[in-house]
Amino acid sequence: MSQPDRDEALVADELADMGRRLTDLSDTLRARAARQQAQPHRTTAPEPQGPTPQEPAEPQETVERGADHEEIPPPHSPDQRWAAGRVLAWVGGAVTLVGVVFLLVLAVQRGWLSPAFRVTGGAVLGTVLVGIGYRVHRRPLGRSGGYALAATGFAVLYLDTVAATALYGYLPVAGGLGAGLVIAAGGLLLADRWQAQPLAVGVVLGCAVCSPLITRWPGAVLIGFLVLLQVAATPVQLRHGWSRLTVAAALPTVVAALVADAWASIADALPLLPPSDHTAIVTAVGVAAMFGVVLATITARVRPHDGTAVGVLVASPAPALLAAPLLERIAAGFLATGVAALLLALWGGARFLLASQLLLPSRFGAAAGALGAVAAMQATMTFLDSSVWATALLCEALLLTLGARWLRSSGVLLGALCYALIGFCLAQWHDIPPTILLGLSSANGVSGVLAGLLTTAAAVAIPVAASRLGVLAGLPGTRPWWAIAGIVLLYGTSSATMALVLLMREDHTGFVTGHVLITLSWVLGVIVLLLRGIRVPALRRAGTVLLAVSLAKLFLFDLATLDGFARVVAFLCTGLVLLAAGVRYARLVSEGPNG
Repeated sequence: MSQPDRDEALVADELADMGRRLTDLSDTLRARAARQQAQPHRTTAPEPQGPTPQEPAEPQETVERGADHEEIPPPHSPDQRWAAGRVLAWVGGAVTLVGVVFLLVLAVQRGWLSPAFRVTGGAVLGTVLVGIGYRVHRRPLGRSGGYALAATGFAVLYLDTVAATALYGYLPVAGGLGAGLVIAAGGLLLADRWQAQPLAVGVVLGCAVCSPLITRWPGAVLIGFLVLLQVAATPVQLRHGWSRLTVAAALPTVVAALVADAWASIADALPLLPPSDHTAIVTAVGVAAMFGVVLATITARVRPHDGTAVGVLVASPAPALLAAPLLERIAAGFLATGVAALLLALWGGARFLLASQLLLPSRFGAAAGALGAVAAMQATMTFLDSSVWATALLCEALLLTLGARWLRSSGVLLGALCYALIGFCLAQWHDIPPTILLGLSSANGVSGVLAGLLTTAAAVAIPVAASRLGVLAGLPGTRPWWAIAGIVLLYGTSSATMALVLLMREDHTGFVTGHVLITLSWVLGVIVLLLRGIRVPALRRAGTVLLAVSLAKLFLFDLATLDGFARVVAFLCTGLVLLAAGVRYARLVSEGPNG
Protein backbone atom coordinates (compact mmCIF):
# COMPACT_ATOMS: atom_id res chain seq x y z
CA MET A 1 0.00 0.00 0.00
CA SER A 2 1.31 3.42 -0.96
CA GLN A 3 1.88 6.25 1.49
CA PRO A 4 -1.21 8.25 0.41
CA ASP A 5 -3.42 5.21 0.91
CA ARG A 6 -2.05 4.67 4.40
CA ASP A 7 -2.68 8.36 5.26
CA GLU A 8 -6.25 8.14 4.08
CA ALA A 9 -6.78 5.00 6.19
CA LEU A 10 -5.45 6.74 9.30
CA VAL A 11 -7.73 9.73 8.74
CA ALA A 12 -10.70 7.40 8.30
CA ASP A 13 -9.87 5.60 11.56
CA GLU A 14 -9.61 8.93 13.42
CA LEU A 15 -12.97 10.07 12.09
CA ALA A 16 -14.57 6.78 13.06
CA ASP A 17 -13.12 7.11 16.61
CA MET A 18 -14.45 10.69 16.91
CA GLY A 19 -17.88 9.48 15.81
CA ARG A 20 -17.92 6.81 18.54
CA ARG A 21 -16.96 9.40 21.15
CA LEU A 22 -19.70 11.78 20.04
CA THR A 23 -22.21 8.94 20.19
CA ASP A 24 -21.16 8.08 23.77
CA LEU A 25 -21.38 11.74 24.80
CA SER A 26 -24.85 12.01 23.24
CA ASP A 27 -26.03 8.94 25.16
CA THR A 28 -24.67 10.33 28.41
CA LEU A 29 -26.43 13.69 27.96
CA ARG A 30 -29.72 12.00 27.10
CA ALA A 31 -29.50 9.82 30.21
CA ARG A 32 -28.82 12.89 32.39
CA ALA A 33 -31.77 14.75 30.86
CA ALA A 34 -34.04 11.78 31.53
CA ARG A 35 -32.84 11.63 35.17
CA GLN A 36 -33.59 15.32 35.65
CA GLN A 37 -37.06 14.91 34.16
CA ALA A 38 -37.76 12.25 36.79
CA GLN A 39 -37.17 14.92 39.52
CA PRO A 40 -39.57 17.83 38.87
CA HIS A 41 -38.06 20.07 41.60
CA ARG A 42 -34.63 19.83 39.91
CA THR A 43 -35.69 20.07 36.23
CA THR A 44 -33.29 22.17 34.18
CA ALA A 45 -34.11 21.02 30.58
CA PRO A 46 -37.42 21.15 28.65
CA GLU A 47 -39.44 17.96 28.48
CA PRO A 48 -38.95 16.13 25.19
CA GLN A 49 -42.07 15.85 23.02
CA GLY A 50 -41.38 12.34 21.81
CA PRO A 51 -38.74 9.85 20.75
CA THR A 52 -36.10 11.07 18.37
CA PRO A 53 -34.75 9.05 15.50
CA GLN A 54 -31.51 8.50 17.36
CA GLU A 55 -33.29 7.40 20.58
CA PRO A 56 -36.17 4.94 20.49
CA ALA A 57 -38.99 5.47 22.99
CA GLU A 58 -38.59 2.13 24.69
CA PRO A 59 -34.95 2.52 25.79
CA GLN A 60 -35.76 6.03 27.11
CA GLU A 61 -38.47 4.64 29.40
CA THR A 62 -35.97 2.12 30.68
CA VAL A 63 -33.49 4.86 31.48
CA GLU A 64 -36.15 6.94 33.23
CA ARG A 65 -37.26 4.03 35.41
CA GLY A 66 -33.65 3.39 36.31
CA ALA A 67 -33.16 7.02 37.21
CA ASP A 68 -36.22 6.99 39.47
CA HIS A 69 -34.94 3.92 41.20
CA GLU A 70 -31.44 5.37 41.74
CA GLU A 71 -32.63 8.73 43.18
CA ILE A 72 -34.76 7.32 46.01
CA PRO A 73 -33.01 8.64 49.15
CA PRO A 74 -31.97 6.13 51.74
CA PRO A 75 -33.93 6.05 54.99
CA HIS A 76 -31.00 7.69 56.86
CA SER A 77 -28.82 10.16 54.97
CA PRO A 78 -25.16 10.62 55.95
CA ASP A 79 -25.94 14.08 57.40
CA GLN A 80 -28.60 12.63 59.69
CA ARG A 81 -26.30 9.85 60.83
CA TRP A 82 -23.52 12.39 61.46
CA ALA A 83 -25.85 14.63 63.53
CA ALA A 84 -27.02 11.63 65.58
CA GLY A 85 -23.41 10.63 66.20
CA ARG A 86 -22.55 14.14 67.32
CA VAL A 87 -25.42 14.21 69.81
CA LEU A 88 -24.45 10.81 71.16
CA ALA A 89 -20.83 11.90 71.58
CA TRP A 90 -21.68 15.02 73.56
CA VAL A 91 -24.30 13.25 75.67
CA GLY A 92 -21.74 10.57 76.42
CA GLY A 93 -19.23 13.20 77.49
CA ALA A 94 -21.75 14.84 79.81
CA VAL A 95 -22.70 11.51 81.38
CA THR A 96 -19.02 10.67 81.83
CA LEU A 97 -18.45 13.94 83.69
CA VAL A 98 -21.41 13.31 85.97
CA GLY A 99 -20.08 9.82 86.65
CA VAL A 100 -16.67 11.21 87.59
CA VAL A 101 -18.30 13.68 89.97
CA PHE A 102 -20.43 10.97 91.58
CA LEU A 103 -17.36 8.76 91.94
CA LEU A 104 -15.38 11.49 93.68
CA VAL A 105 -18.26 12.37 96.01
CA LEU A 106 -19.11 8.77 96.89
CA ALA A 107 -15.46 7.93 97.38
CA VAL A 108 -15.25 10.69 99.97
CA GLN A 109 -18.51 9.75 101.69
CA ARG A 110 -17.85 5.99 101.85
CA GLY A 111 -14.09 5.91 102.06
CA TRP A 112 -13.51 4.12 98.78
CA LEU A 113 -9.87 4.00 97.76
CA SER A 114 -7.35 6.47 99.05
CA PRO A 115 -7.44 10.20 98.23
CA ALA A 116 -4.14 9.90 96.39
CA PHE A 117 -5.50 7.08 94.23
CA ARG A 118 -8.62 9.11 93.43
CA VAL A 119 -6.62 12.14 92.32
CA THR A 120 -4.19 10.02 90.33
CA GLY A 121 -6.98 8.05 88.69
CA GLY A 122 -8.79 11.24 87.68
CA ALA A 123 -5.62 12.68 86.17
CA VAL A 124 -4.99 9.48 84.20
CA LEU A 125 -8.57 9.30 82.95
CA GLY A 126 -8.56 12.93 81.82
CA THR A 127 -5.23 12.55 80.03
CA VAL A 128 -6.38 9.39 78.25
CA LEU A 129 -9.60 11.05 77.09
CA VAL A 130 -7.70 14.04 75.72
CA GLY A 131 -5.29 11.75 73.87
CA ILE A 132 -8.10 9.66 72.37
CA GLY A 133 -9.93 12.82 71.37
CA TYR A 134 -6.84 14.09 69.58
CA ARG A 135 -6.51 10.86 67.62
CA VAL A 136 -10.21 10.67 66.77
CA HIS A 137 -10.18 14.25 65.53
CA ARG A 138 -7.56 13.35 62.91
CA ARG A 139 -9.81 10.71 61.34
CA PRO A 140 -12.33 11.47 58.56
CA LEU A 141 -15.68 12.62 60.00
CA GLY A 142 -14.19 12.41 63.48
CA ARG A 143 -14.32 16.06 64.45
CA SER A 144 -17.44 15.94 66.59
CA GLY A 145 -16.30 12.87 68.52
CA GLY A 146 -12.86 14.40 68.97
CA TYR A 147 -14.39 17.61 70.34
CA ALA A 148 -16.55 15.70 72.84
CA LEU A 149 -13.71 13.47 74.02
CA ALA A 150 -11.20 16.30 74.39
CA ALA A 151 -13.71 18.55 76.19
CA THR A 152 -14.58 15.72 78.58
CA GLY A 153 -10.91 15.00 79.24
CA PHE A 154 -10.03 18.60 80.06
CA ALA A 155 -13.11 18.91 82.27
CA VAL A 156 -12.08 15.75 84.17
CA LEU A 157 -8.59 17.18 84.70
CA TYR A 158 -10.06 20.48 85.92
CA LEU A 159 -12.48 18.78 88.30
CA ASP A 160 -9.64 16.61 89.58
CA THR A 161 -7.71 19.78 90.41
CA VAL A 162 -10.76 21.28 92.16
CA ALA A 163 -11.13 18.10 94.22
CA ALA A 164 -7.42 18.04 95.11
CA THR A 165 -7.75 21.64 96.34
CA ALA A 166 -11.20 21.83 97.96
CA LEU A 167 -11.78 18.24 99.14
CA TYR A 168 -8.40 16.68 99.91
CA GLY A 169 -6.17 19.67 100.58
CA TYR A 170 -3.32 18.25 98.47
CA LEU A 171 -2.87 21.65 96.82
CA PRO A 172 -3.01 25.05 98.45
CA VAL A 173 -5.60 27.42 97.05
CA ALA A 174 -3.01 29.38 95.09
CA GLY A 175 -1.48 26.21 93.69
CA GLY A 176 -4.84 24.75 92.77
CA LEU A 177 -5.87 27.95 91.01
CA GLY A 178 -2.60 27.97 89.10
CA ALA A 179 -2.99 24.35 88.02
CA GLY A 180 -6.61 25.00 87.02
CA LEU A 181 -5.56 27.96 84.94
CA VAL A 182 -3.00 25.84 83.10
CA ILE A 183 -5.53 23.08 82.37
CA ALA A 184 -8.25 25.47 81.20
CA ALA A 185 -5.76 27.38 79.06
CA GLY A 186 -4.61 24.08 77.51
CA GLY A 187 -8.15 23.12 76.53
CA LEU A 188 -8.88 26.53 75.08
CA LEU A 189 -5.54 26.57 73.28
CA LEU A 190 -6.46 23.29 71.60
CA ALA A 191 -9.84 24.80 70.65
CA ASP A 192 -8.00 27.77 69.19
CA ARG A 193 -5.73 25.49 67.18
CA TRP A 194 -8.64 23.46 65.86
CA GLN A 195 -10.75 26.63 65.46
CA ALA A 196 -13.57 24.83 67.21
CA GLN A 197 -16.02 26.88 69.24
CA PRO A 198 -17.92 23.74 70.39
CA LEU A 199 -14.75 22.43 72.01
CA ALA A 200 -14.10 25.74 73.78
CA VAL A 201 -17.69 25.98 75.04
CA GLY A 202 -17.65 22.33 76.07
CA VAL A 203 -14.46 22.76 78.12
CA VAL A 204 -15.76 25.87 79.89
CA LEU A 205 -19.27 24.60 80.58
CA GLY A 206 -18.07 21.17 81.64
CA CYS A 207 -15.71 22.71 84.20
CA ALA A 208 -18.16 25.38 85.36
CA VAL A 209 -21.24 23.22 85.76
CA CYS A 210 -19.54 20.36 87.59
CA SER A 211 -17.25 22.39 89.87
CA PRO A 212 -20.06 23.28 92.34
CA LEU A 213 -20.80 19.57 92.73
CA ILE A 214 -17.24 19.08 93.94
CA THR A 215 -16.96 22.07 96.29
CA ARG A 216 -20.49 21.37 97.61
CA TRP A 217 -20.85 24.87 99.17
CA PRO A 218 -20.75 28.15 97.20
CA GLY A 219 -17.73 29.99 98.50
CA ALA A 220 -14.58 31.86 97.63
CA VAL A 221 -12.80 28.76 96.22
CA LEU A 222 -15.59 28.03 93.76
CA ILE A 223 -15.75 31.65 92.61
CA GLY A 224 -11.97 31.64 92.14
CA PHE A 225 -12.03 28.57 89.90
CA LEU A 226 -14.87 30.04 87.82
CA VAL A 227 -13.05 33.35 87.40
CA LEU A 228 -10.09 31.38 86.05
CA LEU A 229 -12.29 29.97 83.29
CA GLN A 230 -13.38 33.47 82.34
CA VAL A 231 -9.79 34.71 82.26
CA ALA A 232 -8.61 31.73 80.20
CA ALA A 233 -11.46 32.06 77.71
CA THR A 234 -11.00 35.77 76.98
CA PRO A 235 -7.94 35.56 74.65
CA VAL A 236 -9.54 32.86 72.51
CA GLN A 237 -12.83 34.74 72.36
CA LEU A 238 -11.08 37.94 71.34
CA ARG A 239 -9.14 36.12 68.65
CA HIS A 240 -12.16 34.46 67.04
CA GLY A 241 -15.11 36.57 68.24
CA TRP A 242 -16.97 33.60 69.73
CA SER A 243 -19.86 35.24 71.58
CA ARG A 244 -21.20 31.93 72.90
CA LEU A 245 -17.88 31.33 74.62
CA THR A 246 -18.11 34.74 76.31
CA VAL A 247 -21.54 33.94 77.72
CA ALA A 248 -20.50 30.43 78.76
CA ALA A 249 -17.51 31.80 80.66
CA ALA A 250 -19.11 34.87 82.28
CA LEU A 251 -22.55 33.58 83.28
CA PRO A 252 -21.41 30.84 85.72
CA THR A 253 -19.20 33.33 87.57
CA VAL A 254 -22.05 35.80 88.05
CA VAL A 255 -24.51 33.09 89.09
CA ALA A 256 -22.06 31.55 91.56
CA ALA A 257 -21.30 34.96 93.09
CA LEU A 258 -25.02 35.72 93.52
CA VAL A 259 -25.64 32.32 95.09
CA ALA A 260 -22.66 32.81 97.40
CA ASP A 261 -24.10 36.15 98.54
CA ALA A 262 -27.47 34.59 99.31
CA TRP A 263 -25.89 31.55 100.93
CA ALA A 264 -23.73 33.63 103.23
CA SER A 265 -26.72 35.78 104.19
CA ILE A 266 -28.86 32.83 105.31
CA ALA A 267 -26.11 30.50 106.58
CA ASP A 268 -25.85 32.23 109.96
CA ALA A 269 -29.61 32.09 110.48
CA LEU A 270 -29.92 28.36 109.74
CA PRO A 271 -28.01 26.09 112.17
CA LEU A 272 -27.98 23.15 109.74
CA LEU A 273 -25.77 25.02 107.25
CA PRO A 274 -22.05 25.37 107.81
CA PRO A 275 -20.87 28.87 108.72
CA SER A 276 -19.43 30.98 105.91
CA ASP A 277 -16.46 33.32 105.88
CA HIS A 278 -18.04 36.63 104.91
CA THR A 279 -14.73 38.38 104.35
CA ALA A 280 -13.46 35.69 101.97
CA ILE A 281 -16.74 35.63 100.02
CA VAL A 282 -16.89 39.42 99.67
CA THR A 283 -13.24 39.49 98.58
CA ALA A 284 -13.85 36.80 95.96
CA VAL A 285 -17.02 38.51 94.74
CA GLY A 286 -15.21 41.84 94.49
CA VAL A 287 -12.34 40.31 92.53
CA ALA A 288 -14.81 38.58 90.21
CA ALA A 289 -16.61 41.88 89.59
CA MET A 290 -13.34 43.67 88.85
CA PHE A 291 -12.21 40.96 86.43
CA GLY A 292 -15.61 40.98 84.76
CA VAL A 293 -15.52 44.74 84.18
CA VAL A 294 -11.92 44.65 82.92
CA LEU A 295 -12.53 41.72 80.58
CA ALA A 296 -15.72 43.34 79.27
CA THR A 297 -13.77 46.53 78.57
CA ILE A 298 -11.08 44.61 76.70
CA THR A 299 -13.75 42.78 74.68
CA ALA A 300 -15.46 46.07 73.78
CA ARG A 301 -12.11 47.51 72.73
CA VAL A 302 -11.06 44.59 70.51
CA ARG A 303 -14.55 43.68 69.26
CA PRO A 304 -16.63 46.91 69.27
CA HIS A 305 -19.64 45.23 67.64
CA ASP A 306 -19.79 42.35 70.13
CA GLY A 307 -22.96 42.92 72.15
CA THR A 308 -21.92 40.42 74.82
CA ALA A 309 -19.40 42.95 76.20
CA VAL A 310 -22.24 45.19 77.38
CA GLY A 311 -24.03 42.20 78.90
CA VAL A 312 -20.94 41.13 80.83
CA LEU A 313 -20.41 44.71 82.02
CA VAL A 314 -23.98 44.93 83.29
CA ALA A 315 -23.94 41.56 85.06
CA SER A 316 -20.48 41.56 86.61
CA PRO A 317 -20.84 44.30 89.30
CA ALA A 318 -24.24 43.06 90.53
CA PRO A 319 -22.92 40.42 92.99
CA ALA A 320 -20.49 42.92 94.52
CA LEU A 321 -23.30 45.42 95.12
CA LEU A 322 -25.54 42.70 96.58
CA ALA A 323 -22.80 41.61 98.98
CA ALA A 324 -23.33 44.74 101.13
CA PRO A 325 -25.38 42.94 103.85
CA LEU A 326 -22.37 40.70 104.56
CA LEU A 327 -20.26 43.66 105.72
CA GLU A 328 -20.42 46.38 108.28
CA ARG A 329 -22.03 49.61 107.20
CA ILE A 330 -18.83 51.56 106.57
CA ALA A 331 -17.14 48.66 104.77
CA ALA A 332 -20.22 48.11 102.59
CA GLY A 333 -20.25 51.81 101.73
CA PHE A 334 -16.61 51.71 100.66
CA LEU A 335 -17.28 48.59 98.55
CA ALA A 336 -20.11 50.34 96.69
CA THR A 337 -17.96 53.46 96.35
CA GLY A 338 -15.15 51.44 94.81
CA VAL A 339 -17.50 49.85 92.27
CA ALA A 340 -18.98 53.27 91.44
CA ALA A 341 -15.54 54.82 91.04
CA LEU A 342 -14.42 52.07 88.66
CA LEU A 343 -17.52 52.34 86.49
CA LEU A 344 -17.64 56.14 86.47
CA ALA A 345 -13.94 56.30 85.61
CA LEU A 346 -14.66 54.00 82.69
CA TRP A 347 -17.56 56.22 81.61
CA GLY A 348 -15.48 59.38 82.00
CA GLY A 349 -12.61 57.93 80.03
CA ALA A 350 -14.95 56.83 77.25
CA ARG A 351 -16.56 60.28 77.09
CA PHE A 352 -13.79 62.80 77.68
CA LEU A 353 -10.70 61.12 76.26
CA LEU A 354 -10.56 61.28 72.50
CA ALA A 355 -8.63 58.02 72.28
CA SER A 356 -11.25 56.24 74.38
CA GLN A 357 -14.03 57.63 72.22
CA LEU A 358 -12.36 56.02 69.25
CA LEU A 359 -11.62 52.75 71.05
CA LEU A 360 -14.81 52.08 73.03
CA PRO A 361 -18.34 52.05 71.59
CA SER A 362 -20.73 54.69 72.89
CA ARG A 363 -23.27 52.18 74.19
CA PHE A 364 -20.58 50.56 76.32
CA GLY A 365 -19.72 53.91 77.92
CA ALA A 366 -23.42 54.64 78.49
CA ALA A 367 -23.90 51.29 80.22
CA ALA A 368 -20.88 51.96 82.44
CA GLY A 369 -22.26 55.39 83.38
CA ALA A 370 -25.69 53.98 84.24
CA LEU A 371 -24.20 51.25 86.44
CA GLY A 372 -21.91 53.80 88.07
CA ALA A 373 -24.94 55.91 88.94
CA VAL A 374 -26.63 52.89 90.53
CA ALA A 375 -23.52 52.06 92.55
CA ALA A 376 -23.17 55.70 93.65
CA MET A 377 -26.78 55.69 94.82
CA GLN A 378 -26.15 52.54 96.86
CA ALA A 379 -23.02 54.11 98.36
CA THR A 380 -25.04 57.19 99.35
CA MET A 381 -27.79 55.15 100.98
CA THR A 382 -25.25 52.92 102.73
CA PHE A 383 -23.15 55.69 104.26
CA LEU A 384 -26.09 57.90 105.32
CA ASP A 385 -28.95 57.30 107.70
CA SER A 386 -32.39 56.68 106.23
CA SER A 387 -33.67 59.98 107.63
CA VAL A 388 -31.56 61.97 105.13
CA TRP A 389 -31.83 59.70 102.08
CA ALA A 390 -34.40 61.92 100.35
CA THR A 391 -32.43 65.11 100.90
CA ALA A 392 -29.18 63.56 99.68
CA LEU A 393 -30.73 62.03 96.54
CA LEU A 394 -32.53 65.25 95.62
CA CYS A 395 -29.27 67.20 96.03
CA GLU A 396 -27.49 64.69 93.79
CA ALA A 397 -30.33 65.00 91.27
CA LEU A 398 -29.80 68.76 91.08
CA LEU A 399 -26.04 68.30 90.67
CA LEU A 400 -26.62 65.79 87.88
CA THR A 401 -29.00 68.24 86.21
CA LEU A 402 -26.29 70.90 86.21
CA GLY A 403 -23.86 68.33 84.85
CA ALA A 404 -26.31 67.41 82.09
CA ARG A 405 -26.63 71.08 81.10
CA TRP A 406 -22.85 71.49 81.09
CA LEU A 407 -22.13 68.28 79.19
CA ARG A 408 -25.27 68.55 77.06
CA SER A 409 -25.93 64.90 77.82
CA SER A 410 -29.42 63.42 77.83
CA GLY A 411 -28.07 60.30 79.54
CA VAL A 412 -26.88 62.28 82.56
CA LEU A 413 -30.26 64.05 82.65
CA LEU A 414 -31.97 60.66 82.71
CA GLY A 415 -29.84 59.75 85.73
CA ALA A 416 -30.89 63.01 87.40
CA LEU A 417 -34.53 62.16 86.77
CA CYS A 418 -34.11 58.70 88.33
CA TYR A 419 -32.41 60.18 91.39
CA ALA A 420 -35.15 62.80 91.71
CA LEU A 421 -37.97 60.25 91.44
CA ILE A 422 -36.47 58.00 94.12
CA GLY A 423 -35.72 60.99 96.34
CA PHE A 424 -39.27 62.32 95.90
CA CYS A 425 -40.78 58.94 96.81
CA LEU A 426 -38.58 58.70 99.91
CA ALA A 427 -39.48 62.28 100.87
CA GLN A 428 -43.18 61.41 100.71
CA TRP A 429 -42.58 58.44 102.95
CA HIS A 430 -40.49 60.22 105.60
CA ASP A 431 -40.07 64.00 105.27
CA ILE A 432 -43.16 65.48 103.58
CA PRO A 433 -45.94 62.88 103.63
CA PRO A 434 -49.32 63.96 102.21
CA THR A 435 -50.83 63.63 105.68
CA ILE A 436 -49.10 66.89 106.67
CA LEU A 437 -51.30 68.84 104.26
CA LEU A 438 -54.39 67.11 105.69
CA GLY A 439 -53.45 67.84 109.29
CA LEU A 440 -53.19 64.15 110.18
CA SER A 441 -49.48 64.12 111.12
CA SER A 442 -46.87 66.45 112.50
CA ALA A 443 -44.09 68.06 110.53
CA ASN A 444 -40.51 66.81 110.42
CA GLY A 445 -38.94 70.18 111.11
CA VAL A 446 -36.03 71.41 109.05
CA SER A 447 -35.78 68.20 107.02
CA GLY A 448 -39.35 68.65 105.80
CA VAL A 449 -38.70 72.25 104.74
CA LEU A 450 -35.49 71.26 102.97
CA ALA A 451 -37.12 68.27 101.23
CA GLY A 452 -39.98 70.46 100.00
CA LEU A 453 -37.63 73.13 98.64
CA LEU A 454 -35.43 70.54 96.91
CA THR A 455 -38.50 68.89 95.38
CA THR A 456 -39.59 72.28 94.05
CA ALA A 457 -36.15 73.01 92.63
CA ALA A 458 -35.96 69.58 90.94
CA ALA A 459 -39.46 69.98 89.48
CA VAL A 460 -38.32 73.20 87.81
CA ALA A 461 -34.71 72.39 86.89
CA ILE A 462 -35.19 68.99 85.24
CA PRO A 463 -37.98 69.99 82.78
CA VAL A 464 -36.16 73.22 81.89
CA ALA A 465 -32.93 71.30 81.24
CA ALA A 466 -34.82 68.76 79.15
CA SER A 467 -36.34 71.57 77.10
CA ARG A 468 -32.97 73.25 76.58
CA LEU A 469 -31.37 69.97 75.50
CA GLY A 470 -34.20 69.23 73.10
CA VAL A 471 -35.20 66.02 74.86
CA LEU A 472 -38.88 66.93 75.05
CA ALA A 473 -38.96 67.75 71.35
CA GLY A 474 -38.43 64.09 70.53
CA LEU A 475 -41.41 62.93 72.61
CA PRO A 476 -44.81 62.43 70.95
CA GLY A 477 -46.64 64.62 73.49
CA THR A 478 -45.08 67.05 75.97
CA ARG A 479 -48.17 68.36 77.79
CA PRO A 480 -48.53 65.33 80.13
CA TRP A 481 -44.88 65.69 81.17
CA TRP A 482 -45.30 69.39 81.90
CA ALA A 483 -48.49 68.60 83.83
CA ILE A 484 -46.68 66.04 85.99
CA ALA A 485 -43.88 68.54 86.65
CA GLY A 486 -46.48 71.15 87.63
CA ILE A 487 -48.18 68.79 90.09
CA VAL A 488 -44.84 67.93 91.71
CA LEU A 489 -44.00 71.65 91.84
CA LEU A 490 -47.26 72.47 93.61
CA TYR A 491 -46.76 69.60 96.05
CA GLY A 492 -43.20 70.71 96.83
CA THR A 493 -44.11 74.35 97.45
CA SER A 494 -47.15 73.41 99.53
CA SER A 495 -45.21 70.92 101.65
CA ALA A 496 -42.32 73.34 102.20
CA THR A 497 -44.75 76.12 103.22
CA MET A 498 -46.68 73.89 105.61
CA ALA A 499 -43.51 72.42 107.12
CA LEU A 500 -42.06 75.90 107.65
CA VAL A 501 -45.22 77.20 109.36
CA LEU A 502 -45.55 74.10 111.56
CA LEU A 503 -41.90 74.45 112.47
CA MET A 504 -42.76 77.75 114.12
CA ARG A 505 -46.19 76.81 115.53
CA GLU A 506 -47.23 73.17 115.53
CA ASP A 507 -50.94 73.43 116.34
CA HIS A 508 -54.27 74.05 114.61
CA THR A 509 -53.50 77.73 114.13
CA GLY A 510 -50.28 76.84 112.35
CA PHE A 511 -52.14 74.38 110.12
CA VAL A 512 -54.74 77.01 109.18
CA THR A 513 -52.08 79.66 108.55
CA GLY A 514 -50.15 77.27 106.36
CA HIS A 515 -53.13 76.62 104.10
CA VAL A 516 -53.89 80.34 103.78
CA LEU A 517 -50.29 80.96 102.71
CA ILE A 518 -50.43 78.01 100.29
CA THR A 519 -53.53 79.41 98.58
CA LEU A 520 -52.00 82.89 98.34
CA SER A 521 -48.74 81.47 96.95
CA TRP A 522 -50.67 79.64 94.25
CA VAL A 523 -52.55 82.84 93.35
CA LEU A 524 -49.27 84.75 93.12
CA GLY A 525 -48.01 82.01 90.83
CA VAL A 526 -51.09 82.51 88.66
CA ILE A 527 -50.34 86.22 88.36
CA VAL A 528 -46.71 85.65 87.41
CA LEU A 529 -47.62 83.07 84.77
CA LEU A 530 -50.38 85.22 83.23
CA LEU A 531 -48.19 88.31 83.09
CA ARG A 532 -45.37 86.37 81.48
CA GLY A 533 -47.89 84.61 79.27
CA ILE A 534 -48.72 87.79 77.36
CA ARG A 535 -45.80 86.98 75.08
CA VAL A 536 -45.52 83.21 75.78
CA PRO A 537 -48.76 81.28 75.10
CA ALA A 538 -47.58 78.19 76.98
CA LEU A 539 -47.17 80.17 80.20
CA ARG A 540 -50.58 81.74 79.72
CA ARG A 541 -52.18 78.32 79.44
CA ALA A 542 -50.30 77.14 82.55
CA GLY A 543 -51.50 80.21 84.46
CA THR A 544 -55.09 79.55 83.44
CA VAL A 545 -54.88 75.95 84.65
CA LEU A 546 -53.29 77.02 87.94
CA LEU A 547 -56.03 79.63 88.41
CA ALA A 548 -58.66 76.90 88.10
CA VAL A 549 -56.77 74.70 90.58
CA SER A 550 -56.40 77.59 93.06
CA LEU A 551 -60.09 78.44 92.92
CA ALA A 552 -60.99 74.76 93.32
CA LYS A 553 -58.83 74.56 96.45
CA LEU A 554 -60.32 77.78 97.79
CA PHE A 555 -63.95 76.69 97.44
CA LEU A 556 -63.65 72.94 97.97
CA PHE A 557 -60.94 72.62 100.63
CA ASP A 558 -60.39 75.98 102.34
CA LEU A 559 -64.09 76.72 102.66
CA ALA A 560 -64.68 73.37 104.40
CA THR A 561 -61.48 73.22 106.44
CA LEU A 562 -60.76 76.80 107.52
CA ASP A 563 -62.96 78.49 110.11
CA GLY A 564 -63.65 81.97 111.34
CA PHE A 565 -61.16 84.69 110.63
CA ALA A 566 -58.85 82.45 108.58
CA ARG A 567 -61.60 81.79 106.03
CA VAL A 568 -62.30 85.52 105.72
CA VAL A 569 -58.60 86.32 105.25
CA ALA A 570 -58.20 83.64 102.62
CA PHE A 571 -61.12 84.82 100.50
CA LEU A 572 -60.45 88.55 100.88
CA CYS A 573 -56.73 88.27 100.10
CA THR A 574 -57.33 85.98 97.15
CA GLY A 575 -60.06 88.22 95.73
CA LEU A 576 -58.08 91.44 96.10
CA VAL A 577 -54.96 89.95 94.56
CA LEU A 578 -56.96 88.62 91.63
CA LEU A 579 -58.68 91.98 91.12
CA ALA A 580 -55.38 93.85 91.05
CA ALA A 581 -53.85 91.25 88.76
CA GLY A 582 -56.85 91.42 86.42
CA VAL A 583 -56.59 95.19 86.08
CA ARG A 584 -52.88 95.05 85.44
CA TYR A 585 -53.26 92.21 82.95
CA ALA A 586 -55.99 94.02 81.00
CA ARG A 587 -53.86 97.19 80.74
CA LEU A 588 -50.82 95.25 79.52
CA VAL A 589 -52.90 93.46 76.90
CA SER A 590 -54.36 96.77 75.67
CA GLU A 591 -50.88 98.27 75.34
CA GLY A 592 -49.90 95.45 72.98
CA PRO A 593 -46.70 93.40 72.81
CA ASN A 594 -44.57 96.53 72.54
CA GLY A 595 -46.12 98.30 75.50
